[in-house]
Amino acid sequence: MASLSKRQLQLMEHAAKQRLPRVKFTADWKKLYQLWQIGETDGTDKYLYLTANDYVLLRNMAQIDSGLDILALDFDVPRQQMSQLSANEKYANISPEADYVLIKLAPSLSQSLKTDLAPGSVADLLSVHNCSLRLKVDSAIALCQRLNLTNLIVVENLDSFEHFFANSFTSDLQAIINNCMVLYRGSHDYSPAGRKRFLHLLQPLNINVIGFTDLDPAGLMIANSLESCRSIIVPQLALASPDKLLALTQTNSTDDFHKQHKQWAYLNNLYRDAHSGDKSDSQSSVQSVIYNPQWLALVQWLGQHCVSIKQQHMLAKSMSLTLLNRYSAE
Repeated sequence: MASLSKRQLQLMEHAAKQRLPRVKFTADWKKLYQLWQIGETDGTDKYLYLTANDYVLLRNMAQIDSGLDILALDFDVPRQQMSQLSANEKYANISPEADYVLIKLAPSLSQSLKTDLAPGSVADLLSVHNCSLRLKVDSAIALCQRLNLTNLIVVENLDSFEHFFANSFTSDLQAIINNCMVLYRGSHDYSPAGRKRFLHLLQPLNINVIGFTDLDPAGLMIANSLESCRSIIVPQLALASPDKLLALTQTNSTDDFHKQHKQWAYLNNLYRDAHSGDKSDSQSSVQSVIYNPQWLALVQWLGQHCVSIKQQHMLAKSMSLTLLNRYSAE
C-alpha cells in the first residue's frame, strides 16, 4: 500500500477541506480516478466533479492506502512518528538527520546541571571532559528552557566548535560565553537541517543568537543567513587595528578569498543596497532596523584587502575575540 504521493494527499486535502464541486483533471487526479473511480468526469477530461459522498469515499480510501487522514495531514514530524501511522515513513518532512543537533554547554551551565543530577551523569561528562552532545531537537529546546538560556553561539566549523572555549574573548563577550550554549552549524556527518529546525523552534524563547564564523565572504554570508542571528564574533583587531591583523604572518589567505567570488558578490550587493537605501531584498525581513555602520565597514574592508581568516587561525594566534552587532536602531 502507501502508493499515494505526498502531493496527491495534499491535493485531496485541499479539495476536501474546501468541498470543491470540481477540480481540474490533472495527471494526479487522473491517477486517483483510475485507482478508485471516485467522482464523475465532464466528458472532455478537463474537470472531475465531486460530491459530498465522493469526499467521504476519498477520505476513507486515502486512509486505507496511506494510513493518513486527509482532513488532518501533518507531515512535519520525524520518520519514526510517521511510521506509527503509515507504511511510507518518508511522508515525514523531518528526516532522521533533521531531528538532531550537536551542542556544547559553557562549563558554568554544566555545573548548574550537576546540582540535581547524580555524580557520573551526563552533566559530569559535559563539565569535566568538555564533551559535546548530539541531542534530539526537542530535547535541546527543553534543555534551553530548563537552563533559562539567554545566549546561543552558532559555530561554522566542527573543529572550532570542539575547541570553542579555548578561544580568548574580551571581558564583555566572556560574560556572554560563560552562560551560553554552543551549536554546531552542521555539515557532512551532521546535517544543517537539524540546526535550521532548532533555530526555528527556538524563536519564541527570545534567545540571543550569535554567529561565530570564518572572517571571509562565506563566513559573513553564513552569519547573515542564520535565523534570528543579530551579532557575530570577530577578532578585536579587525575592528580596532585591521592593519595589525593583516600583518600577522601565515594568517590571511587571499587565494581563499578569490575562491569565494559568489559569496563576495552576495556581500557586495548587500553593502551597496544598504548604502543606497534599498531595503527591497537585503533587509526586507528587518524593516525596523538598519545595518550597523561598523559591520558595513567590516564588509568593505574584507573586500578591499581580500581577507580570508579562518577560525582555526584565530585560536592558533590567540586573537582576542569580540562581539559585533550586525544591526543598529534606525
